[in-house]
Amino acid sequence: MLTDAEHAAMDLTAQLWNALCQIAGDGPARAGDLAELAQHIHAIQHAILAQAAARAHPDQYRLMGGHPMQGVRVAGRTVP
Repeated sequence: MLTDAEHAAMDLTAQLWNALCQIAGDGPARAGDLAELAQHIHAIQHAILAQAAARAHPDQYRLMGGHPMQGVRVAGRTVP
Protein backbone atom coordinates (compact mmCIF):
# COMPACT_ATOMS: atom_id res chain seq x y z
CA MET A 1 0.00 0.00 0.00
CA LEU A 2 1.20 3.49 -0.77
CA THR A 3 1.33 6.23 1.82
CA ASP A 4 -0.52 9.49 1.30
CA ALA A 5 2.77 11.17 0.40
CA GLU A 6 3.55 8.47 -2.16
CA HIS A 7 0.09 8.82 -3.71
CA ALA A 8 0.66 12.58 -3.91
CA ALA A 9 4.06 12.04 -5.55
CA MET A 10 2.53 9.66 -8.10
CA ASP A 11 -0.16 12.24 -8.84
CA LEU A 12 2.58 14.82 -9.42
CA THR A 13 4.24 12.55 -11.99
CA ALA A 14 0.94 12.37 -13.87
CA GLN A 15 0.59 16.15 -13.72
CA LEU A 16 4.16 16.56 -14.97
CA TRP A 17 3.52 14.14 -17.85
CA ASN A 18 0.39 16.06 -18.85
CA ALA A 19 2.30 19.35 -18.74
CA LEU A 20 5.13 17.91 -20.85
CA CYS A 21 2.61 16.68 -23.43
CA GLN A 22 1.17 20.19 -23.59
CA ILE A 23 4.53 21.88 -24.19
CA ALA A 24 5.93 19.33 -26.64
CA GLY A 25 5.63 20.53 -30.20
CA ASP A 26 3.67 18.70 -32.85
CA GLY A 27 6.49 18.18 -35.31
CA PRO A 28 8.09 14.96 -36.48
CA ALA A 29 10.25 14.65 -33.35
CA ARG A 30 7.29 14.77 -30.91
CA ALA A 31 6.85 11.01 -30.53
CA GLY A 32 10.54 10.41 -29.91
CA ASP A 33 10.83 13.31 -27.51
CA LEU A 34 7.82 12.12 -25.50
CA ALA A 35 9.19 8.57 -25.45
CA GLU A 36 12.44 9.87 -24.00
CA LEU A 37 10.61 11.92 -21.37
CA ALA A 38 8.40 8.94 -20.50
CA GLN A 39 11.50 6.96 -19.54
CA HIS A 40 12.35 9.58 -16.93
CA ILE A 41 8.80 9.77 -15.60
CA HIS A 42 8.75 5.98 -15.30
CA ALA A 43 12.06 6.01 -13.43
CA ILE A 44 10.62 8.43 -10.87
CA GLN A 45 7.45 6.35 -10.57
CA HIS A 46 9.55 3.22 -10.10
CA ALA A 47 11.45 4.86 -7.23
CA ILE A 48 8.18 5.87 -5.54
CA LEU A 49 6.62 2.43 -5.94
CA ALA A 50 9.81 0.77 -4.69
CA GLN A 51 9.07 2.29 -1.29
CA ALA A 52 5.97 0.11 -0.94
CA ALA A 53 8.02 -2.96 -1.89
CA ALA A 54 10.64 -2.03 0.71
CA ARG A 55 8.01 -1.77 3.43
CA ALA A 56 6.41 -5.07 2.39
CA HIS A 57 9.75 -6.90 2.19
CA PRO A 58 12.23 -5.12 4.49
CA ASP A 59 14.48 -8.19 4.47
CA GLN A 60 15.01 -7.85 0.71
CA TYR A 61 14.77 -4.12 -0.12
CA ARG A 62 15.65 -0.88 1.62
CA LEU A 63 13.67 2.33 1.97
CA MET A 64 15.02 5.47 0.32
CA GLY A 65 17.13 7.29 2.86
CA GLY A 66 17.72 4.11 4.85
CA HIS A 67 21.01 2.44 5.62
CA PRO A 68 22.64 1.62 2.24
CA MET A 69 23.22 -2.03 3.10
CA GLN A 70 20.31 -2.63 5.49
CA GLY A 71 18.06 -5.33 4.14
CA VAL A 72 20.52 -6.32 1.41
CA ARG A 73 21.36 -10.00 1.09
CA VAL A 74 25.10 -10.62 1.25
CA ALA A 75 26.59 -14.11 1.15
CA GLY A 76 23.23 -15.73 1.86
CA ARG A 77 22.30 -13.55 4.82
CA THR A 78 20.50 -10.26 5.21
CA VAL A 79 22.39 -7.29 6.65
CA PRO A 80 20.46 -6.13 9.77
